Amino acid sequence: MEAAAAAAPRPRHTLTAVVVALAAALLVFAHGVVAVTPPRAVAPAAAVRPWVARLQVLHDLSTTSLDVDGGAGAGEQQQGGGGFAECWGAVMGLSSCYSEILLFFVNGESYIGPECCVAIRGATRYCWPAMLASVGFTAEEADVLRGFCDGEEAAHQLGGTPPPVPAPGRVARRL
Repeated sequence: MEAAAAAAPRPRHTLTAVVVALAAALLVFAHGVVAVTPPRAVAPAAAVRPWVARLQVLHDLSTTSLDVDGGAGAGEQQQGGGGFAECWGAVMGLSSCYSEILLFFVNGESYIGPECCVAIRGATRYCWPAMLASVGFTAEEADVLRGFCDGEEAAHQLGGTPPPVPAPGRVARRL
């Protein structure tokens, strides 16, 4: 009886099941992070900005690793143009850019490097809005970042650098 139980094949998880489970876990994590995370010791006068909290969640998420079974069939589905794999790679690329993105929205005139722009373009191209929201970006914020990076790319192709772009909510004064 024990030999029959030991010889029984383990159930294989399909890529679709892993993707659905991961997406559900990300959404649960994003909505439950405030309730689950114990309060940090912060001075009463110091308020944590929403962007700092969002980017901290993104950073924390990037330090966790995925262990996906790379069995036969999983690679076949990913090679067909994918979508999720590209999205996940782009979101993980954003984690190395969180300080540049934070400075962009706080200062309004900060520089976002080409590697970060590649990750931003990938995340806005391959990810669902709910996926970006789960790591702290609204659709409007993602559009602002993508617009900035598209402008940087166009200026680079023309051989110049564009003027600094004001952050959302700030109005540039005209002379």
